Amino acid sequence: MSKPRKTYLSYIEETPKHYSILKRVAADGVRRSVANSKEKGLYITYREGDAIVREYPDGRKEVIENLENNDIQVEVGAKHTLS
Repeated sequence: MSKPRKTYLSYIEETPKHYSILKRVAADGVRRSVANSKEKGLYITYREGDAIVREYPDGRKEVIENLENNDIQVEVGAKHTLS
């Protein structure tokens, strides 16, 4: 019997046929984090349109900052690393 092939994150990130896996894993992580923060009574911060919004567990929203012309242009195939 052959060993099952491991799929490493770097392989998934760089292989277009696996983008759906990466998208699903990221979405699940975000959902869990948001639910966990709300359970603990913490606020979450996200972008909504052109505004940075802070949402509290009670549902109240506060606009922290409005963004203007902050769209980032990225070329197809460009690679970036987090430091």
